[in-house]
Amino acid sequence: MAFRFIHAADIHLDSPLLSLEEYPGAPLEEIRMATRRALARLVDVATESAVSFVVIAGDLFDGEWRDCNTGLYFVSQMKRLRAVGIPVYISLGNHDAANRMTLVLPWGDGVHFFDHQKPECVEAAGHEATLYSQSFRNRHIAEDLTGAFPKGSAGTFNIGVLHTSATFSAGQELYAPCSLESLRSHQYQYWALGHVHTRTELAHDPWVVFSGNIQGRSVRECGPRGCYLVDVDDRGGVSLDFQPLDVVRWEVLRLSSDDDTTPDDLEEMAQQAIARAATAAEGRTLALRFELEGRGPTWSRVAADVAGWRARLRALAGDAPVPVHVEKLALTPRTAPAPVSMDAGAAGELSVLLKEFAEDPALLEELKLTFGELKTRLEGAVTLGDECTDPQDPQLLRKALSSVEPLLLKGDGK
Repeated sequence: MAFRFIHAADIHLDSPLLSLEEYPGAPLEEIRMATRRALARLVDVATESAVSFVVIAGDLFDGEWRDCNTGLYFVSQMKRLRAVGIPVYISLGNHDAANRMTLVLPWGDGVHFFDHQKPECVEAAGHEATLYSQSFRNRHIAEDLTGAFPKGSAGTFNIGVLHTSATFSAGQELYAPCSLESLRSHQYQYWALGHVHTRTELAHDPWVVFSGNIQGRSVRECGPRGCYLVDVDDRGGVSLDFQPLDVVRWEVLRLSSDDDTTPDDLEEMAQQAIARAATAAEGRTLALRFELEGRGPTWSRVAADVAGWRARLRALAGDAPVPVHVEKLALTPRTAPAPVSMDAGAAGELSVLLKEFAEDPALLEELKLTFGELKTRLEGAVTLGDECTDPQDPQLLRKALSSVEPLLLKGDGK
């Protein structure tokens, strides 16, 4: 029975990486090609590891293609696998659901897309393995698809393939939610899950696993991204080996400033942080967000000229041994241990008003109304969420209010 397969998901082929600003020296071409190169690395791992087959648990594509080049690139990579006899089994997810993909191409022998109308059972050719799955018929699937999945068979290694939000909780969108109890009841030995972009092992008996996405697409997807190499021994035992595939690695570099920190100190800290991240990236392109937390004259200087300091950080990153994209510089104030008197003058009055806004729900609601038109305009152009923040979010408003007072206390700011 011994065999090996790859469990991958959420490739989002040709999906743009988010929050990328063009500037001289930015490695934008490498970033634009990141999902393609990550897929090519997956094919490299499959061939070099001599896997029996590849499983992709949803969101291979990011939605309808701009043109056929996305599909043609995928076909070219599948041709590489076909040349060495490695079949690929694909379940469609919410992004590439059957009703969203109006264009199709001849994928070639060895590429199997699971049916979107009912659960399908497929025997892996030449191996004692059986795969069960159902693709998404449309973007929003509110029911537990596993309810119609057949029970696992004796004498074979049973693999369930599902794109799902799994254990549903309030506040999440419904994407074929299911419980661990439901998954276990099918008597499969391995559940290959997709949709959650952070790799997660929900259970080991049986194995219930999110492989995560193969390429981070924003700062919310930091660190290594890839697939699992799954080894099944003669007795049906399972062992997992994570294989990083990402070609652009997102990281958040946190810096801290206090009353004694000088601009030169801050630049040195940034250089050291970039060097550490470059070493950890092992030759990959880096997409970095800097977060500066603190107080004092230097923090205030940065707060007063964020664009200028972002440019300085980008210049420092130009000396790194790998290509680096500095995506953003974010600031978080830290209250000084000894409060500075602001009892007199306009600054004092403004400080009192800021505190009232942050603590009084009614005043905060008034501030939210002020940003109502901005939110309406944003919703007409983009989807509010991870990277486009809701300007009426109370937590965001409180954070913004708390960042103003340190600027009032910055002293000479030189």
